[in-house]
Amino acid sequence: MIAAFFAVLGVLRASASASVLLFLLLLAPPPLDSQTQSTHFVFHHRKAQAPAASGLARKSDDLRRRILSDLGSDRPDKTRVYLALDVADMRRVAPEGVRVPAWAAGMAFPRMNLILLKLTTGSGSATDVDRVFAHEFSHVALDHAVGFKPLPRWFKEGFAIYQSGEWSFGRTRALTGGVVSGRLFSLEALSERFPTSVRDIELAYAQSIDFVSFLLGEYGPRPFRRMIGLLASGWDFFLALEEAYDDGLFAIEEAWHRDLKMRFTWIPLLTGTATLWFLAAVVFILAYVKKRRRRLEAMEKLDDEEGP
Repeated sequence: MIAAFFAVLGVLRASASASVLLFLLLLAPPPLDSQTQSTHFVFHHRKAQAPAASGLARKSDDLRRRILSDLGSDRPDKTRVYLALDVADMRRVAPEGVRVPAWAAGMAFPRMNLILLKLTTGSGSATDVDRVFAHEFSHVALDHAVGFKPLPRWFKEGFAIYQSGEWSFGRTRALTGGVVSGRLFSLEALSERFPTSVRDIELAYAQSIDFVSFLLGEYGPRPFRRMIGLLASGWDFFLALEEAYDDGLFAIEEAWHRDLKMRFTWIPLLTGTATLWFLAAVVFILAYVKKRRRRLEAMEKLDDEEGP
């Protein structure tokens, strides 16, 4: 009698567990069972996300060509991109053992040649998936170009933010404040220890993107490509920088500081606090566009010289 009771109880428990599992499976979105391809990318997605995948695919090869041109690289090829609905979905498709932060809009796994993109924010609105895609692929491309050599965090993030065209009012304000107050991090200090406070992180990121923009805009792509090639050959980061730009780190950093001061130190003299940050933002954007245009012109000239 007792044995029969426990047998029935076991069946009920098994049935309940099966019901819970079935319920969870019904709640989960369908698997990424569709693919959209471009020449160099494979986008894994659900049928309902086909328009988003197609939109990325149309732009992806041009984006890849632009980023690899700055690096002087032809790798990687056939990058896989998983399009997730939300953070819970990202965690489902992430490689085993990977922790996906709640705030992550995208993640890159360069050695796996894999990118995860989140299509919606926590509030359900659409993410700026084009910029996130450019940011994450920049990480993948840079790591492949240098042979997965460890690089300073500020350089990796500065390159990715520059390539994605991301702009933050907070970063512009932080950079303006750092220039006006004379409180800027040295590149060596940022390489040894990246800051942890919110205020200092904003300034560090702002300096990172501006310095990468300065290197590519002021000197053109040729020395930048040479630096990447030296890094791939095993050179130390700062030695590769000095060799490629034929100048010492201090001189390069001083030239960048002079450029910053020309753009930012006059602002507080002409305006009050109310419009200070607006003008700073305008100056930052105009300088970014100018440097980008000069870089493109230099690339076209370089391509003509290297052509048949």
